[in-house]
Amino acid sequence: MTGGTMNERWNNRTPRARRALVRLLAACGVAAVLLYTEGQWESRSGGRMLVANLLNQPELLLGAALAALIAAAWLGDRRTAVRTATRAVTVTAGVVFVLGVLAAHKVSAAETRSREDAPAGAERALVVVHRSYDSGEQAGDHWQVLVESGEGWSARRWLLADVGGGPDRARLVEASWTGAAQVTVVTDSYRRVFNLDQDSGEPVEAR
Repeated sequence: MTGGTMNERWNNRTPRARRALVRLLAACGVAAVLLYTEGQWESRSGGRMLVANLLNQPELLLGAALAALIAAAWLGDRRTAVRTATRAVTVTAGVVFVLGVLAAHKVSAAETRSREDAPAGAERALVVVHRSYDSGEQAGDHWQVLVESGEGWSARRWLLADVGGGPDRARLVEASWTGAAQVTVVTDSYRRVFNLDQDSGEPVEAR
């Protein structure tokens, strides 16, 4: 075959260029994992909203990391035993990742989202996310009540209530602004009032 196989062509390249490419691929894989980790961290209550939205992407970033590491393994150590073992590990990890993605899609939920800006034009919004699961342990309705405060890269998202999805099958009755900086959450089992900090927007439950 003209030009030889891919492995033959790479074997003809200089060892330095080969090692440089392997290091680049490995670095890209590690960077993708670190970016995803940052997205996970910022997805916590009070985390930076835009960073979480951009980087909390497991299928995209972890998939890219796995692809880069598999490519690095394929082009890496020329010793047969080491290369075979490395390829086996990375391919197995790839299969596990794909199965995990398929499982996540299988239990995916129908989602609706409502948004209500705060009174008096403040840079805050009350967001209610409703997910409905058809099967699995999470079958039923689930609500998240959130407050988004600020704008741009400094905007933060706070979790006020996580309702449903548990053994008690609680249901959200209402979540609304009850003041310029106050939110009230009502379920079929409790009523909670949150006052928002004037500067940061951080919610603090009223006692």
